[in-house]
Amino acid sequence: MKRGLKLCAMTEPYRGRSPAPPQAPQVVSKTLKYGERDEHLLRRLAGALVLQWDQLPDALQDLIIDQAAAVDDRDPAPHAVPDIERFVRSVKSVAIAKTPDARSA
Repeated sequence: MKRGLKLCAMTEPYRGRSPAPPQAPQVVSKTLKYGERDEHLLRRLAGALVLQWDQLPDALQDLIIDQAAAVDDRDPAPHAVPDIERFVRSVKSVAIAKTPDARSA
């Protein structure tokens, strides 16, 4: 119930108006700030994105590649759109080997 009340309070200034149309995703001039100890999380997210790449719409793939080319990195290494496209298309996926259950040992 509280959740519904909060939602109403948040949308109250827009009462009587039609909702704004959803904005199409676009490349933004921003970068991520994260600690070195969280870099493995970023790598996991990037890996998950690449593994699902072929399931994404072409327009979203193009947007993500353009955004990747625009994002700053910790290491000063320019990466052009063709470099990123080549990587995404050439990286190989490998099945994760199942580890034996510790209880069965």
